[in-house]
Amino acid sequence: MMEEIGNLAVSNQIRVNAQAKINEFLENGYFLLENVIHEDLITRVKSCICEKLVKLGAPTGLSFAEQYKALSKNVHPYEINRLVMREIVCAEFPKYILTTPAILNSFINILGVDLAYEITSELPVNVKDEANDSLVKKFHQEFWSGAGYKTCSFWAPIFLEEGAGTMEMVKKSHVWGHIPHQNREPKWLPDDAEIVNIKCKEGDVLIFSSLTLHRTVKNMVECPRLAYTTTVRNIFEKYTGFDMMSSWEIFHLGAASRVLKKCGNPHLSPFRTYGSTRKPYF
Repeated sequence: MMEEIGNLAVSNQIRVNAQAKINEFLENGYFLLENVIHEDLITRVKSCICEKLVKLGAPTGLSFAEQYKALSKNVHPYEINRLVMREIVCAEFPKYILTTPAILNSFINILGVDLAYEITSELPVNVKDEANDSLVKKFHQEFWSGAGYKTCSFWAPIFLEEGAGTMEMVKKSHVWGHIPHQNREPKWLPDDAEIVNIKCKEGDVLIFSSLTLHRTVKNMVECPRLAYTTTVRNIFEKYTGFDMMSSWEIFHLGAASRVLKKCGNPHLSPFRTYGSTRKPYF
């Protein structure tokens, strides 16, 4: 009896914490989940990245920082990141990350149960003394780059040393609408705009609206900061940006959608699988 009461108390606390995060999202346009990606999963993603760097020509037996710096002398960081992202997606690490209970529940609470992530998203790297604004980005809304206004952005540091630079968010900017901009930065910001430097570590994740202004914090240390980022959408929502120009992978379906999937087609063909002895592959 006491164990049941204890489990109920834990369950209630989880719901309270989840609602608090949703309230943060509604109020500020973003929220941080701490210690939600298991250390073992982070380690596996890191190994996948370093193995890919070696395949691309980086020296073996060195740290991530040394490998990345050596490779970037011959291959542009944007190209490195694009190829590494493909490796991560093929290994299905995004699914493992996004179906982590705290992360999945957050997206369900915001977007609903039928979810997909963008597989053509970036793998942003932050290198010390980098001035290129394609890598160290100015304040922007993801909406400017085609993300739908009914989508959420996801950002999780994979390699992050202290001082390597995270993100800065403009509180409450998600309710300012489509902010006028030129050359990939706002033409104007209110004098009282509240800018928050996100304090986070490996294992934490940041979820924010595609309308929330954010920018890269400069890296002050030698080790590059690398993060996994993507966009998440409800698959049944109409496109509200250039979502149709990206590729998407479904990572969660609700019960109603699973039933429809078993029916096989929108015509709901009668008895499509009735009497079948075929065992589904998945």
